Amino acid sequence: MKTFLVIALLTFTVQLNAGNINDPYQGYEYKIYVNSQRNFMIKYPSFLTMGRSSETNDGRSFTANGGAVYVSATSSYFTTFEGSMQSRYADDLNDRDYYITYKRPLSSNWYVVSGIKRSNNKVFYKKVYLSKSYNGTQIRTMYLEYPNSWTTIFDEVLPVMLRSFKDTD
Repeated sequence: MKTFLVIALLTFTVQLNAGNINDPYQGYEYKIYVNSQRNFMIKYPSFLTMGRSSETNDGRSFTANGGAVYVSATSSYFTTFEGSMQSRYADDLNDRDYYITYKRPLSSNWYVVSGIKRSNNKVFYKKVYLSKSYNGTQIRTMYLEYPNSWTTIFDEVLPVMLRSFKDTD
């Protein structure tokens, strides 16, 4: 009887470690969020849950795993009062909470910073670009924050999200 219980327990453990076919983070599809007021879009994996729109409808946030994974796609009207693209890039480079492991220096209208956020030890990725939309110049920001254990998943979905994060006009 003890042998049967040990074999049953080992079989159950192997099945758990082999992966759960009901895992919501596997076999996902992509959905599209379009912000028609600010004229931008992004594709996001279906395992992310879209949050409510802000009062100004400047974008959306998306979460998974009880909020441990956070993604946002936002747009705001560009004003020099808030600083130039150069000053925004410098601010991100000098943010004491960011341990930067990758940066795509500012080109004519965009930059990227990525690394580990010191305050919560999560991976972060931030892309910022300047858009000259028909309804005004805007700063678009895509920000991701996730536990290191999600790196394999985001290595797969991040390129799709980056390519799709663009103007709709």
